[in-house]
Amino acid sequence: MSLASYLPVANVAVHVAGTIMFVSSVYYNYFHVNVPTNVNPIDDAFGGKFKYLTFLDGCFQALYFVFALVVDVFPLVLPSQSSILETLVQVKNFFFASIAFPLSMFVSTTFWSLWFIDRSLVMPKDLDQYFPNWLNHTMHTFVFVFACLEMITAYRPYPSRVLGMITHLCLQLSYLIWIHIVYSQCHMWVYPILTQLNLPLRCLFFLGTFVYTSFLYLVGEYFNKFVWGYQPQKVQDKRQ
Repeated sequence: MSLASYLPVANVAVHVAGTIMFVSSVYYNYFHVNVPTNVNPIDDAFGGKFKYLTFLDGCFQALYFVFALVVDVFPLVLPSQSSILETLVQVKNFFFASIAFPLSMFVSTTFWSLWFIDRSLVMPKDLDQYFPNWLNHTMHTFVFVFACLEMITAYRPYPSRVLGMITHLCLQLSYLIWIHIVYSQCHMWVYPILTQLNLPLRCLFFLGTFVYTSFLYLVGEYFNKFVWGYQPQKVQDKRQ
């Protein structure tokens, strides 16, 4: 048997591992990570955990892998409902392409880039005793790893570039609006780096994130094509 014949099993294994990892991480983060106000005043402010893109991304990743696992199990439970399964697969593929993959890439690469420049811009050392190292890597490293594993273990037709990219940019715009709502309520920025930027630089920073996230969407699209080829027939050849 060729290596390609093991890919469906590997993909299910990725879904199982991703479900366990991200569901448990989001649960632990929400219920057990409690940073005192004197250490990080913003942590307990308006919006709770849901003002952090890292936490929101963890929720999206958990949702994706749970949903993907449901799609894996669906044919065993309702084998005759092929039309429903086809719809579920389309939803899964669109969610991964437009949200799960580019968002995980954005969170991971921006976090670690800022960390190596000056970690106080994203996670000061004072937070280490409250935010364990394993959780840091789960939320900021393994989101990247599992997105890549998902990409290389299963083919998915990408949506039209306009639809997929607009969907992701709308998500990013919604988050940008959300953190300004948070600021209006507690007069604190979610991330320390924003407090060090004046208005023009802050606008450039936000504009740069939109350009960068658009680039990451294209990375996902071309990564998919690189792994699986441009033609559906090439996909079939890989699966045989």
